[in-house]
Amino acid sequence: MERRRLALTALLCGFAVVVVAQRLAPVAGPPLYDGVVVEDPYKWLSPPPGYEGGAQSASAAGAVQGGQSPDLGIGTQEQPPQAQVFAGQGYLVMPPGTTTINVSIQPVAPAAQPGDGVIAGNVYRFSLTNQNGAPLSGEASGGVTIVLRGPPNLPSAQIERLAGTTWTPLQTDPAGTPHMFTAVVTDFGDFAIVAPPGWTPAPPGQAGASAAGPALSGSGSSPSPVASAADSTGSTTPVALIVIGVVVLFAVLALSGFALARRKRPVAPAQPTASRRPGSSTNTTRRRPPRRRR
Repeated sequence: MERRRLALTALLCGFAVVVVAQRLAPVAGPPLYDGVVVEDPYKWLSPPPGYEGGAQSASAAGAVQGGQSPDLGIGTQEQPPQAQVFAGQGYLVMPPGTTTINVSIQPVAPAAQPGDGVIAGNVYRFSLTNQNGAPLSGEASGGVTIVLRGPPNLPSAQIERLAGTTWTPLQTDPAGTPHMFTAVVTDFGDFAIVAPPGWTPAPPGQAGASAAGPALSGSGSSPSPVASAADSTGSTTPVALIVIGVVVLFAVLALSGFALARRKRPVAPAQPTASRRPGSSTNTTRRRPPRRRR
């Protein structure tokens, strides 16, 4: 019974620590990557002098399931990939009669330069077609996204799409890893990361010296450094409280186990033993003397 109470106390204490941790430092969702990401150097299609070339492409095909497009997740061969596309099941708009979806990601030379910045890295052409070559598009609800990785010294950047000869900015968000950005798309074609005017890649050997900051929004506004500083200092208190909660939990468990160990089991009372006098008979029943007949 005591062990059950100890187990129940441990479960309740653990649940309380989890609730307090989630309230003080809430986690909106799982991270994109688990563990340490070993990052390959950025590979250029047309590398500047001293930089590494050999940008990779990717292609795949998927069958239509029950009249809906399948889950898609395709990326180039670098680690992590420099270009990726993700589409949830049923989020691709397909021409009638589509049975197979062909996906292709290729680095290409830019057909035009953006007017609001500098292309950071490669331009990637995303192509999604059916078995007849007819193009596909994405639902407006936002179930199709692309992820681009740029050179490692991007202070801020946004993904843009080339429409004809004009680059159009897209709503861009950080992808969870430095100098990686993501955007929701409905049409495919040529995409690139566009850095602020005057940006240049870091010299070889100094690529990992700086990390990317938050992405620019579609309006081109820059992030606030004051907000970043507040976020970094404000996260100290929740972490300290979580550590204190874990220490208290272990202390309660240790004290409960110590108290349980000190309790002794009740000893059964000894059975009384009959004492006999030496020479006494084991049969203590008295017999009446026989009656005499008259």
